[in-house]
Amino acid sequence: MRHDDYEFDEEVEEGELFNVYDILPPDGTILEMATAEEMVRAAELEATHNALERIQDSNFQLSGVTFKELLAEFERYEQESMEFWTGVYSRLRIPWAWTIRIDVANGPIHVVNDRDIFIDEADFEEYDFEEYADDDYEDENKDNQ
Repeated sequence: MRHDDYEFDEEVEEGELFNVYDILPPDGTILEMATAEEMVRAAELEATHNALERIQDSNFQLSGVTFKELLAEFERYEQESMEFWTGVYSRLRIPWAWTIRIDVANGPIHVVNDRDIFIDEADFEEYDFEEYADDDYEDENKDNQ
């Protein structure tokens, strides 16, 4: 089933809720190809994002004036990024809640969920994580008393 098989303009019956995550495609699902302009703009925004991220990771002191200039740069970047991605999401007719990326080298626009696609969930079935979580919770409560 493709993402464009869903009609988001449909009227929903009163009291019925629509959950955009119910139709979220799996990680790596290619939704469509990006235009040449979208690929260029996505690459520019990603370069700016990486540069700003490096600045954030740096350990240096800022003066008030420098902080204001840097804040203005971050705000400008976020506005430009939001405008670009809003256009892509609108063109694809997909919910903003989905996370997508553009492969700036080859062009496919694909879904990126919040989980690691390289971890096989079946590997974790043998472990009882709740048991470990309960032990940690009890240890924290003992320390706080």
